Amino acid sequence: MKYLDAFSDISVADVKIDLMRTAYDNERALLNTFDPRVVLLWTVLFMVVPWLFYDTLPLAVMLGAAFVLAALSQVSKYLLALLLFGQLTNIGFFVVVVPLMGGFLRAIGYLGANVGRITDAAVALDLDVFAEAGTIVATATGRGIHTAMTSQEVGIDAVGAVIPFFLKLTIISVISLAVFSAMSPQKISKGMLRLGVPRQLTFAIAYGYRMMPLLVEEYHALVNSFRLRSSVPEKTGVLKWRYFYYLLKLSIKAFYPLIFNVAKRARVTVEAMETKGFSRSLDDSESRALRTSDMTIRPRDVSFVSGSLLFVVGLSVVF
Repeated sequence: MKYLDAFSDISVADVKIDLMRTAYDNERALLNTFDPRVVLLWTVLFMVVPWLFYDTLPLAVMLGAAFVLAALSQVSKYLLALLLFGQLTNIGFFVVVVPLMGGFLRAIGYLGANVGRITDAAVALDLDVFAEAGTIVATATGRGIHTAMTSQEVGIDAVGAVIPFFLKLTIISVISLAVFSAMSPQKISKGMLRLGVPRQLTFAIAYGYRMMPLLVEEYHALVNSFRLRSSVPEKTGVLKWRYFYYLLKLSIKAFYPLIFNVAKRARVTVEAMETKGFSRSLDDSESRALRTSDMTIRPRDVSFVSGSLLFVVGLSVVF
């Protein structure tokens, strides 16, 4: 499925397929063809590089290159959409939510300061006082609108100031998604193991990746089983709140059996690993060398890193 089709054609099956592809080998991804040590070191390097630029234009070019790399690495379109949604909502918070809340609070504060005069108008039934109460309400509305407009101008200025910061975070996030979506858990753990990371940590990362699609599949099956044994509310209520409350209850009910099954699966995994001598091989240098014996740095790995550095140098020279 293409990236643009994600906005018009989405299903639970597509999400699960993307998770399975993320957790297992992705042979067609660009970053999966390089040595994992080179890719991990390159990732650490390019988590630092965006902080060396302060202008918006070079950061935007770098972000475009990061999205191209993510497309070549076949990053999940749903993860990218979630990332972009988070960044856009952060910007919208400064432009929309803060001005509206500021104006609303200013209007409420003015009405609260004059609530006694409005109450006197309601008790006395005096037309003149009623007119004064209308003036108070109109003044409160005007002050709220003025505060909202002023706050929006300040919010837009704030967005202009923090856009480089958002761009840097987005670049780092997209690169991280590209790396950890392209490479299989086995390659990531091997690369980290060769770089000197303790094997306990590398095994935990690989095991977590492998377990993620299984947990999603099992959780979906548990939710479906609870749906088969329960009835959907006949009257959904205003804005379907009863239906959403019903889904929330199903989600909570399915969560506890999932935790129990995870505990059982973890125990079985520990027993199986111990039977194969996992603890004994943790500090064994021969075991480490055997697991990483197929890793070699090739000319294409060096070319990839060199090309990336030349791209950064070109950005610094041009901009």
